[in-house]
Amino acid sequence: MLTSMEDHAVIVADIEGVITQWNAGAEELFGYSATVAVGERVDLVIPEHLREAHWRGFHRAMRDPQVKDMAADLPVLCADGQVRSFPGRLLALSDALGVALGAMAIYSRTGTTGVRPFG
Repeated sequence: MLTSMEDHAVIVADIEGVITQWNAGAEELFGYSATVAVGERVDLVIPEHLREAHWRGFHRAMRDPQVKDMAADLPVLCADGQVRSFPGRLLALSDALGVALGAMAIYSRTGTTGVRPFG
């Protein structure tokens, strides 16, 4: 079964963790409009109790972006204040010389990866 990017929530952030792209799938799944999300730090969707761990990993990935399979069921702080888990994939983005450009997260609406690192 083929799916489109609109079937997924896609978030792109720069090397400082500021959201630069937020697609319609992210609007629908998480409840924040692109107008609200773009320009905000990714803390917008990271549950407060996980922010310190997130930023440690994020800064490590920006110092040394490596291609890794980082798929897991990830908790997301939605606009209604609820934390929900969605199957997601985190990717460090880099140029051809290995210089970090930012990060991307892609979430599916349904299913599970079978990996729940936070609970």
